[in-house]
Amino acid sequence: MKKNSQNSVGSDGKSMSESSGNQDAQTGKEVAATKKWLSVKEAEALGYYDFMSYLGVPYYHTGGLVSTGKLAELCRIDSNKKVLMVGCGTGFSACYLARKIGCEVVGIDIAEVSIEEAKERARRQRVSDKAKFRVGDAYALPFEAGTFDAVVTESVSQFLDRKKAFKEFSRVLKPGGYIGINEMYKEEKIPPKTAEEIAHAEEVFREITGLPFSLPTPEEWKKGLEEVGLKEINVRKFRPSPSLGEIKTFIEGMEGIWNFTFHFAELMLKIGKYSLFSRKIRYRFKRLGEGKKILLRKKSTSKYAGYVLATGIKE
Repeated sequence: MKKNSQNSVGSDGKSMSESSGNQDAQTGKEVAATKKWLSVKEAEALGYYDFMSYLGVPYYHTGGLVSTGKLAELCRIDSNKKVLMVGCGTGFSACYLARKIGCEVVGIDIAEVSIEEAKERARRQRVSDKAKFRVGDAYALPFEAGTFDAVVTESVSQFLDRKKAFKEFSRVLKPGGYIGINEMYKEEKIPPKTAEEIAHAEEVFREITGLPFSLPTPEEWKKGLEEVGLKEINVRKFRPSPSLGEIKTFIEGMEGIWNFTFHFAELMLKIGKYSLFSRKIRYRFKRLGEGKKILLRKKSTSKYAGYVLATGIKE
């Protein structure tokens, strides 16, 4: 989200600084999509999600692929269904569903870097016939009304204007189709001091991502789905608790232990390089660490947060 600028206005109606910034960001995306190793300057020019996609972070959502499978069950997804994943990232979950269930999956993401990696992942896993990817906007989905049996998000809707996004998700759903979300939440009743810490974590994620991040309560998630006319809404709360099953499923999704080991080593090398030579990137990781600690690891605060698997049906 860009702040208002008082600078000169260009012929396209945007400020000169904003136009220049957009051009730099686009150049960064194009570079990231074509180069395996970026210079420090090129890496710094990327937005948060483009940078994470370039690093090769497979997914962001709490609960991992185990929660992806649970959400698919709740949405009654089978091999005959057509699924839209909004904010698909590098295609980790989409390819998993295509491979495990055999459904047709279309993934969209605003990050071109993510889409290129998602296409490559589908090719490597031999599911290119089932999993398709394209750049797209959650608020203006490039599909006709009534196209999909399910629309799914994983750690995406918490960064969106929910009313606007859910209305658009519902538009592309067939009657009887599901909206299914795997998103973080916070409890309604939180001690004042703890609430301040959680609010700080929310601010950290807004700062680093440039998006309107917030943690709704389970009741607020339910209300958001109700407001777009969905019925039979079900909201289930979960606490992050990595298990051996989740680790096994993750490694399987990474195409085996050897590919996982190689990918992890490359990820660590990239993080090490950019953290060592870039103060800006070190700051990003430090701030993200602060936010994640509050929401996921610190006992006094994390017990008031978790993730929901919520579903609703379009009449």
